[in-house]
Amino acid sequence: MPCGLYAASLTKHEERRPNGVIYGTVIGPDGQPAKAISLTAHPLGFALAAVLPRTSTNEKGEYRFQNVPWWGRYTIYAEDEDKGYSSFSTGPSGDTNPPEVAITPEHREAELNVYLPPRAGFVQIRLTNRRTGDRISAMRVVLMPLEKPDSPLFTMSCYSNHVVLVPPDKNLLLHVTSDGFREWGESVEGGKPLNLPSGTRLTLSVQLDPAD
Repeated sequence: MPCGLYAASLTKHEERRPNGVIYGTVIGPDGQPAKAISLTAHPLGFALAAVLPRTSTNEKGEYRFQNVPWWGRYTIYAEDEDKGYSSFSTGPSGDTNPPEVAITPEHREAELNVYLPPRAGFVQIRLTNRRTGDRISAMRVVLMPLEKPDSPLFTMSCYSNHVVLVPPDKNLLLHVTSDGFREWGESVEGGKPLNLPSGTRLTLSVQLDPAD
């Protein structure tokens, strides 16, 4: 699924393109500077149709976004799936009050230190056609909190070889479907219960019955 794309008008934000800078240090869950972590600068308060600014930390855990492209409020979060971070699993999607800074014509530089949460859990789904044994190439994954089974944390449509990152140490319900197939028997209705400690990996063998 495409990440970092947001649909809305940028008209008023494109009138004067800023030359702002956001910088700081990223601290890992162990309290040490986090090196070589990919970061995203996410504007707050408006949506936009553009690829968001990306950068990575250096060997000292330091980062710097040069030429931030819009005035306004920003939060910075790790978006590095190989290392267990995504906007869905450990990013700002579920945080109603993320730490932020403002870039304005009067204040073009701002410091924001980033404190990483525990890494996500990794779920690898091996998706096959129950009737033929053939691999199914695409899937739709819905993840819900156990205490609110009618309120999805996120919905993801992706290739079936994509590793799904899930919030760690939480009671979750997983649904797996694919076009042309019935929902996975273990997730139909209530959902497949999950609770993965931070950084752990789980492989699920999922067989779907054709819809016809």
